Amino acid sequence: MKRVHLAPGMAARGLLAQACRDFGLSGNVLAVDDDLDIGPLTDDVTRTSWWTPLRDMYLEGLSSEYSGLEEQWHAIAPQLDTANEIVIWSSDAADDQTHLRFAAAQLENYSGQLSLVHVPITMEMTGVSHFYPHTLAACAAHSVDLAEAKRDELARDFRDRLWGSEGVRYQTDEGLELRDYAIFDQTLLDACPKQFINPARVIGLGMSSLDCRNWVSDMFLRWRLRHLVEMGLVKATGERWFVDDCDVRVSR
Repeated sequence: MKRVHLAPGMAARGLLAQACRDFGLSGNVLAVDDDLDIGPLTDDVTRTSWWTPLRDMYLEGLSSEYSGLEEQWHAIAPQLDTANEIVIWSSDAADDQTHLRFAAAQLENYSGQLSLVHVPITMEMTGVSHFYPHTLAACAAHSVDLAEAKRDELARDFRDRLWGSEGVRYQTDEGLELRDYAIFDQTLLDACPKQFINPARVIGLGMSSLDCRNWVSDMFLRWRLRHLVEMGLVKATGERWFVDDCDVRVSR
């Protein structure tokens, strides 16, 4: 029997591969690598054009090559098509919940066994990529059949609500919601002191106060901090603050 684990991102893929290698989890691990909780969720051209400036700003001249969702899925599809069982890994994190819906939509016509492993919140930590391989291997023992009705429900949610959406996919107690990019701006403003400090400290403080279900990348928060500087809500000592050559503080 050929089993394939579908991981939400390359970090999760690496951890699950180690769980297969060292802790008795059987099967191969594949992934599409993207922060699905942010940005336009549509065709590769639109999504890549949004991601490229963020990566260029963050990496400043380093390679910022980005492979789109469609491109990545087409690359792994042949291995998925020949699998007897596909195990989708997810959690309560917004990124993982979006990945679950994306995968369900892509696998609507899959005729093999489709299973789901949900990694629960533990000690205010969530996200498949945030747990040790031995913990993930233990979670695999609680995999469930992803029934056709549930698969269809998730696929419809992706097609009808998430595909074509903009902004932030945000997980609440009521489920996955769509929010504006500015949802974390006040968090960054609260993390900015009245004295100049390194922007990395502001971003770190902001990240530490986020709901564990909605941790976003420091690259995204750096982009939002730049927006606050451009809006005059945060003051920077120079124009290269986004690569930590300058300091920032809240405007008085």
